[in-house]
Amino acid sequence: MNNYLKNNLNQKKINIYLFISLIPLLITGFYKNGIKLYINDLVGIPGLLKPLILDILGFTIGVLVNIIYEKIIKKKPSKLKHIIFDSYHPLYGLLIASVISINTNIILFTLVTFIMLLLSKFIKQDKVNIVALTALIIIFIIHITGTFTFNNTYEKVNNLNLDALDYLIGRGSGGVNTTHVILLIISLIILCNQKFYKKEIPFYSSIVFSLGIIIYSVITNDIGKSIDHIFSNGILFTYVFIATDSLTSPRTYKGKIIYSIIIGLVTAGLYIIYPPLSALGAVVIGSMCHDTIDKLCEK
Repeated sequence: MNNYLKNNLNQKKINIYLFISLIPLLITGFYKNGIKLYINDLVGIPGLLKPLILDILGFTIGVLVNIIYEKIIKKKPSKLKHIIFDSYHPLYGLLIASVISINTNIILFTLVTFIMLLLSKFIKQDKVNIVALTALIIIFIIHITGTFTFNNTYEKVNNLNLDALDYLIGRGSGGVNTTHVILLIISLIILCNQKFYKKEIPFYSSIVFSLGIIIYSVITNDIGKSIDHIFSNGILFTYVFIATDSLTSPRTYKGKIIYSIIIGLVTAGLYIIYPPLSALGAVVIGSMCHDTIDKLCEK
C-alpha cells in the first residue's frame, strides 16, 4: 500500500468513507437523470433505471476485476469482503459511472471500464489516474462516433435559463452524479476531516480553474457565462473525488499544491478547446507527473 495511506485508517475504511460521501450524490443523480425524466414522460422504465444501472455496473465491474485477478490469475483464497473493500477498483468503477454522460451506451461503458480496470491490475497503478483515463476514453469514443453531450433528455427539450441557485441544487449539466454543488461541498467537508484525504487538491485546483475561467470570460466579454463554465461538466466533482486519488497524486504538501495548480491551469486551457474533456484530461496529465513533482519537492 502507498506510504501515504499508512495511518490510523486501512484501505477498507478509506473505501467505506469514500462510498458514504458519494451516497447523497448517487441519490440526486438517480433523481435528476432517471426519476425526473420518467415523471415528465421523457423515458420509460429502462431510462428511469439507467443511472442506477450504470452505478451498479461500475461497482460490479470493479468487484469482478478483483475476483478475476485475485482468484483466477493470482489464485489467492481471498474472502469476498476483502476483494470488495481492500482494493480501490469497485470505487473506481463507481466513479467512472458518476462522471460519464447519462447518454452513454451501457455496452460501451461496460466494455471500456472492464478492459481498463483489468489492464490496470497488470501495470503500476501509480503511473496514471485510471478513473480519469477510462472516462476520457469513453467520452472520446462517443465524440468521434456521434455527438457528445452531458445534457439529459429533459435538458435537451427545454431551454433552461439557470441561475447560481440552480447550479447549487444540481440543475446544471454534467456527469450522472456530479451536478449537485451543495451536496458536493458537504461531501468535501466530510472528507476534509479524514487524515487520508488530500484536501489541498480540490481547494487550490478549484481556485486556479475558477480564476482562469473568469479571466477568459472577461477577455471574451462573456462574464455572465462564468458560473456555467465553473459548475458544469463535472469539473468540481473530478477535483474532489478523482484528482485526490491516493495512488496517483502527490504525497508531499508542496507537491499537492503544485499538482493542484497544474491541473487547475490545464483544465482552464482544455476547457477553451473542449469542455467535457477538460478536468479529466488535466487529471490524467497531472497524475503522470505526480512522482516527479514529489521528487522535486523532496530535494
